[in-house]
Amino acid sequence: MNRKIKKIIKWTFIVFITIFVLLLIALKIYSTTSYEPLDEMYNQLDLIQDDSIERYDDFDEIRYTVDNPIKNIIFVTGGLVEPESYEYLAYNLALNGYNVTITKPLFNLAILTPNYASRFIDEDLDNVIIGHSLGGVVGSMVANKNSEISTVILMGSYPINDVSDKDVLIISAEYDDGMDPDAFEASFKYLNEEAEFYHIEEGNHAQFGWYGPQKGDGEATISTLEQQTIVVNQIIDYLNQ
Repeated sequence: MNRKIKKIIKWTFIVFITIFVLLLIALKIYSTTSYEPLDEMYNQLDLIQDDSIERYDDFDEIRYTVDNPIKNIIFVTGGLVEPESYEYLAYNLALNGYNVTITKPLFNLAILTPNYASRFIDEDLDNVIIGHSLGGVVGSMVANKNSEISTVILMGSYPINDVSDKDVLIISAEYDDGMDPDAFEASFKYLNEEAEFYHIEEGNHAQFGWYGPQKGDGEATISTLEQQTIVVNQIIDYLNQ
């Protein structure tokens, strides 16, 4: 190999590494705009503490575990939403007897590592995947690739992969202005005839989590606590069928 070719290879490598580093920096800056949980969520959590529930917080997950769990729930977060914003939902599901893991995706964008949530599948339990917004899209991708997942629950979201072999519940909200109705309707081809739908009157997109108003979203006329209570009840009722 002559010197000219070596030089070309060297500079190609340098350019590639530079672009890669700049991309990582850009993603990091972009992700600093993530929506964070509101203090009122933690105030509500303080009211329902139960010593029988164990909380584990690591770099890649927040996990709630219970004795003799009914099922294992994997929660995939919405795009640019801090995972902690879903802890009220997760804790309430744990109170009802489920192990719940909230994933912590790279840069708070689950779509960057779409099969990452599969690492939290429990081989000894029935597995459920729940996703909000972009996390729901990713959840359908994970469910499509993993037969261990029997149930898919989407909040303010829709599948982009075939989940017709799964039990599916889709929860929507009246003032969810982020939902594309055409894409939502087109996604029905990925569902079986037994898929169920629940529509929350007066709710919106952001209140599937607990992080305050979201750009481009409609304004809910029920409180976050009211919407979260409805969501928990619908999920529990569906899983207990």
